[in-house]
Amino acid sequence: MKLDLTDKVALITGSTRGIGQAIADRFLDAGASVIITGTQTDKIEELKRNNTSSRVSYLQLDLTDHGSINAALAYISTLQKVDILVNNAGINKIIVNTETTDGDFDLLGNVNVKGPYILCREVSKLMKKNQYGRIVNITSIWSRITRSGRSIYTANKYAMAGLTTTLAIELGKDNILVNAVGPGFTLTELTAATNTPEEIKKLSEAIPVNRMADPVEIANVVLFLSSDLNTYLTGQNIIVDGGYTNI
Repeated sequence: MKLDLTDKVALITGSTRGIGQAIADRFLDAGASVIITGTQTDKIEELKRNNTSSRVSYLQLDLTDHGSINAALAYISTLQKVDILVNNAGINKIIVNTETTDGDFDLLGNVNVKGPYILCREVSKLMKKNQYGRIVNITSIWSRITRSGRSIYTANKYAMAGLTTTLAIELGKDNILVNAVGPGFTLTELTAATNTPEEIKKLSEAIPVNRMADPVEIANVVLFLSSDLNTYLTGQNIIVDGGYTNI
């Protein structure tokens, strides 16, 4: 079964690495034109110089920087359409609640909630104009369960799950479907770099399927939700975790 995104324009935040990059790659494979965003100006400029595909464009977007957000929105306003928005960019800081600061709360909240909220608001205006859209917000297993040290991050991800359901109600009549995908433990480059092989083995053994997800396995779910094969599924937070949250 081929998922065809030919002639679709997709904006994917945080898509220069990890799960975001896997989503961008799958969308390109399906024929979409993809706007890839990243925070580092130097990295974005390098990618622009090396780009050989007419279906790929790059946008510097730092969700902690009002100027960067405004510049991105100005660029988006020049587009005829954005068919698909994937809010993938996110950050985490593992720290128990009693040791957090207001700065921690603001930093994570700006990237994980406020930035995606603004993008949903502005991009959905363009989608409403065109009477078509797919929005996928990347949450986490921590939008379903939690553990110590994740008070801010869990609050952020529950907020995004709530935003997803509300937008699904508000935008459904405009042929805009809004869903969330909550990845479990995923073997990205960052995961491999920040965990020892022993730690990865221990985490994998705690997952019913006995391994972490490959980023493309998360990307495949996002691809389906963003495609025209999805015509009725909306307002859902789909947890993709190999069964971990069922333990």
